[in-house]
Amino acid sequence: MRQPDNWQMKKELNLAHILTTIALVVSGILYLNDLDKRITSNKQELAHLKQIRKEDQKRIEKRLDSIDAKLDALLSAKRNGL
Repeated sequence: MRQPDNWQMKKELNLAHILTTIALVVSGILYLNDLDKRITSNKQELAHLKQIRKEDQKRIEKRLDSIDAKLDALLSAKRNGL
């Protein structure tokens, strides 16, 4: 039976390995930078949407109060008419 060959490691650096490692590091940094920009943009958009929602809610409450007042006036006029 043959025994497997021993593992060997070379102590040399290839230019291709160095370049690919640098490319991976640079692309990772650029990706994280872009991700940070998107998170900031989404945070600002979310704050804007919350503000719009509050304004819409106030507008709806005013409209419902107006409808409620009109209904009260109609009901009181109907009771007074009977």
